Amino acid sequence: MNKIILVAVLAIVLTTTIAFALPKPMQAHKESFKTMLKNYLSPVIHGYGIGFIGDTYITAKWHITGIKILNRTEITDIVKQAKAENVTDWSTVKERIRTQIESGGTTVKKGRIKIDGTMYLLTNITTTETSATADIREIPNWETCKSQNISAETCEDNGAKIGDISLTKKTRANQEIANEARVWAGTLNLNSIAYTFVTLVYPR
Repeated sequence: MNKIILVAVLAIVLTTTIAFALPKPMQAHKESFKTMLKNYLSPVIHGYGIGFIGDTYITAKWHITGIKILNRTEITDIVKQAKAENVTDWSTVKERIRTQIESGGTTVKKGRIKIDGTMYLLTNITTTETSATADIREIPNWETCKSQNISAETCEDNGAKIGDISLTKKTRANQEIANEARVWAGTLNLNSIAYTFVTLVYPR
């Protein structure tokens, strides 16, 4: 998740400072931004399960996280305004971005799924208290997207879609025990193969 945030926010800030009054960003500046952005991560749902069809099975570990972000234009405008004011302190830019995230940030859902040891993206995510759906895509080349000035969201969409997942929460025959993992089940489609998927979903 942190990598997506840095592509969407930190990289934009740090690469739009050519001929800018700010000094070259040091590692400490990057870590400061990363620490701030972690405050806008919120776990949504995660789990571990098995997909099977006939005598064949796969395993999958997955998670979905809510992230509060700003769009590219807003971040660029903040940097340009700081440039116009001859700002020389990275902490000032960071504080302006933080304030804008607080007042006008948009929460989006990001996710990953690791299937038999290979990591994939989850996109087009929808979740409720009792269901979750998402597309499964190959992870794109982030460095190529960055070099071509492609946004994180567009970069994700450029990843080849290789499947999807659809889950619903199941009800226990007896009363649920507080804070235990829940059983969700549904379908995991991967490379044109539809697996029945059963997963333990852990409390948020």
